[in-house]
Amino acid sequence: MPGTLFVVATPIGNLEDLTFRALRTLREVDLIAAEDTRRTSKLLAHYAVQKPLVSLREHNEARVSADLARRMASGISVALVSDAGTPGIADPGARLVADARERGIRVVPIPGPSAIATAVSVSGFPTDTFTFHGFPPARGQAREDWFADVAAEQSMVVFFEAPHRIRETLEQLAHVLVLRPILVVREATKVHEWMAISPKAGVVVERGEFVVVVAPAPAPADTSAELGVVADIIERMTKNGSFKEGEAILAASALTNSKPAAIRKILKKSRILAKRAMTPSA
Repeated sequence: MPGTLFVVATPIGNLEDLTFRALRTLREVDLIAAEDTRRTSKLLAHYAVQKPLVSLREHNEARVSADLARRMASGISVALVSDAGTPGIADPGARLVADARERGIRVVPIPGPSAIATAVSVSGFPTDTFTFHGFPPARGQAREDWFADVAAEQSMVVFFEAPHRIRETLEQLAHVLVLRPILVVREATKVHEWMAISPKAGVVVERGEFVVVVAPAPAPADTSAELGVVADIIERMTKNGSFKEGEAILAASALTNSKPAAIRKILKKSRILAKRAMTPSA
């Protein structure tokens, strides 16, 4: 009879956050697959759990997952854990779950701590919908494109960031998300837990683990009522070549809390209506 794969959430910092069910599962399985066996060993030692450990990390996930799936098919039960929180979310584990399912092995979630849910719950932002973006790219055009995508996202955005890049990230966010509050959570549930809304980059201590929560975009302005006003602003700014049209559109966008694309549509519609008004009817 095939064994079972248990996907077990473990504390993101405070060891007391391990659930009773998770502890029972870790004590009952035959084997524990851990992202970092050293960190998991500390958790197990705290609760006096003695079980064989297998390293399952990004660089060996394909090979180890296939081997564990074969062993589970022969009858052993395995608990999958990550460094902290719920496995498979910006951490190894998805491959093992997929291999287990392909072999018809039962997969059982053991829910518990999650850095994402923890940060969102204390944000105070509307949480009807949100998107999780993992970690930003480290550098280059991919990083610039990533921030552009975050800025374009209308719902709440949640992501992780490394300590040595958090200040740079906050500076970039300040440029692309002027009107949206940002919650920064550092070392959640740990002794040096810290959180702040839109902090200056310089006050953030570059140590520990960071979760960043970007508030949803403000509701778009009622552009229909501002049609004439917006068009007038742009016409005045561009008259006599004082500003280029693109610059005027960006300024009108900031003044009316609307996206530049929406301002361009308003301007185009205004010009069409003005042209129609000047054209004699047949």
